[in-house]
Amino acid sequence: MQTQSAQAPDFDTVIGAIRREYEVLNRWLAALDARAWQGATACSEWSVAKVVSHLGSGAEITLQTLEEQLTGGPPADQEARQRVWSHFDSLTAPQPLYDEFRDRNEKYFAYLAALPAARRAQSVKFFAGELPVAGFALYRLGEFTLHSWDIRVGLDPTARLLASTMGPYLPQALATMNRRANKDAKQALDDTAWNFALWGPVERQFAVIVRDGNVEAADEPPGTPAASLRMSTEAFCRLCVGRLPLEQAERDGEVDIGGDRAAALRLNELFPGF
Repeated sequence: MQTQSAQAPDFDTVIGAIRREYEVLNRWLAALDARAWQGATACSEWSVAKVVSHLGSGAEITLQTLEEQLTGGPPADQEARQRVWSHFDSLTAPQPLYDEFRDRNEKYFAYLAALPAARRAQSVKFFAGELPVAGFALYRLGEFTLHSWDIRVGLDPTARLLASTMGPYLPQALATMNRRANKDAKQALDDTAWNFALWGPVERQFAVIVRDGNVEAADEPPGTPAASLRMSTEAFCRLCVGRLPLEQAERDGEVDIGGDRAAALRLNELFPGF
């Protein structure tokens, strides 16, 4: 397989990746019986139905945000968001929840497909700051990618993140590490660094460093790293969001650890998930 460099993706790349995630999950959901919709997922305490509800309401709220800021739609405020959440919470599974999940996501994609180039370049204000539409959409990609996996791995333990998503998603995983990291663990692990070597479909080498209460990526560690880890890009993206238990991943051959093994395993404390 050809490898890719981890670069900031463009609008079509990001939206195409979200569309592929949606299509894959949609095929899985279409095959489920009513009982499976109440089954467990990798998202703690959330059933398949609850995760689908979250992804359906998320599509509608994301679309409302775009409409308000780009094309003069009504306010996408807390009251509006609460109405959407309440509506999706009221839906039974599989129907009508499944139909409304598909409807809201298809409306989101239709809006983006019709968006003129000048609108795509505009900035969107949201909880993480202010970014162009493609940058804003990366947060939707992260949400859909991880929660789709939460559902799929609950049904099939061998499920993995989609290889086609790794190119656009890796920069997002790196950019959001600090926000995802546990505050107490950041304090306990201050001045600790780990070297990473990632393989396909995106190959990259870098260091993850805890410094002054923040987690950051750098080309080289400031000193001797506590440990070195080799894994797939897919495994690293799961690690950053608490979806890769390192001891199990090492036993399964997904991760090679060199140096201080105990220090490497503490990455699970740093990134406990959500």
